[in-house]
Order: sequence, then structure tokens, then C-alpha cells
Amino acid sequence: MTMIAATVIAYDQNMPYFLVHEKTSGDHFWTVKVHNHKEQTSLGTILQAFADIGVQDFEGWRLGELATVTEGTDQPEQLYSFHVADFHELQQQLPKELVFKSGDEVQQLLTSIQPSTFTSFDAEE
Repeated sequence: MTMIAATVIAYDQNMPYFLVHEKTSGDHFWTVKVHNHKEQTSLGTILQAFADIGVQDFEGWRLGELATVTEGTDQPEQLYSFHVADFHELQQQLPKELVFKSGDEVQQLLTSIQPSTFTSFDAEE
């Protein structure tokens, strides 16, 4: 079974906020299963999963970075990040266990990202 992870990043007063999955074991990146028999890319899988839980409009979403995360498992997972201008409207569309938290609040989770696999899709300004 292959899992992929995702987060959405937005800034509020120059502070980054990350979409995380609140569980009893703590904050985690949101993960979904990849069903290889559906012949869908991992990016397509994660976007479809967001649509399935209530995200209605991807117009303002920008693909940010692709990295690998090792979050308490032996298996590294692909981590997609997306950037949105304003997370408040998006938060209304999401289940209550998916929330935006500041980088300070999820600092430990952010250390599970493997920087050697980091790929950026946007040119630096």
C-alpha cells in the first residue's frame, strides 16, 4: 500500500500556516492511499481526495514543493504542498479534524520532511 501526504500553506501577517490532520496521537500531514489500479497520478489522487472531502475550487491553488516525509513510519511518503492566498475560506470547506496551524505550532512535524528530496515547482522571485 502506498500513501501520499499533503499540506496546504498560507500566510497570515507574514506567518506561515500549514494544513494538518489533528489526531489523538498529535498533528500529522494529511495522507491518502494511492490505488494503482485506478491509473491516476499521485498528484491526481491527492487533488481528488481534497475534492472528495469538500474542497470546491482549486482555482487559487499553486503547487508548491514536492518532498519526502518520514512521519513515524519506515516507509517514506511523497509530500505535496500547495499554496493558497487565504486559508480562512478553505477551512470552512474542510472536515473539523483538518486545521491550519502556525509553523511554530507544528515545528516538530516539519522536522519530518526530508530536505534532500525537496523539489520546487516555482522559480524564486
